[in-house]
Amino acid sequence: MRGKLPHVHATEIPGQAAQRHLSALAVAVAAGLALGALTAFGQQWLPESLAPLANSASSWALTAFLVALLATRDGVAAASGSFVLVCMLIGYVVANQLRGYPSSSGLLIFWGAAAVVVGPLLGLGAHWLRHRRGARAALGGGGISGVLIGEGVYGLRYIADTTPPSYWWGQIAVGLLLLAAVSAWRLRPWRTTALGALTTASVAVAFVFLYSHGGTLISLL
Repeated sequence: MRGKLPHVHATEIPGQAAQRHLSALAVAVAAGLALGALTAFGQQWLPESLAPLANSASSWALTAFLVALLATRDGVAAASGSFVLVCMLIGYVVANQLRGYPSSSGLLIFWGAAAVVVGPLLGLGAHWLRHRRGARAALGGGGISGVLIGEGVYGLRYIADTTPPSYWWGQIAVGLLLLAAVSAWRLRPWRTTALGALTTASVAVAFVFLYSHGGTLISLL
């Protein structure tokens, strides 16, 4: 009687893996530089109803999150998130300089530190949401939803008199819809759904607190 043939697992050639990781990081750099520059020029191109998009931290965070989804390893995803934000800052500063609006050292330090600290968290969260289930997926999906909702609340509370409130309501709606979609897609057990909601609320509150003091911090740097 013949024995069963052993199951053969496909293995990845190290060179191919390295090439794919480098490609993901190259996309992060290119996307960051291009979209950072577009952010600067968007401040004069966008209609009033979409003007906050060019000054939105959420648009940068969402860009880093989406680009990091391309990475297949958690370390590469974390690096990708940071690369996107750092390169967006570089692209933004260079484009603004070309427009005749030099950036202050405080702005560079504040947003540079944010890119280094928050970027890896966004990248890791994106990787967890795509490749994990349970608590890690809840943290990943809840984190980006909390950023969107938190900035929306900040906009309504602090700058609704100078920006269109409809934009911030729309951003809050996007954050809630994203949380609902993530819950239905990746967070089936009620415990992970609750963790996703708790993460969203915690990140939103932290965002409002930190962002409302950001101007003071920049002026002190």
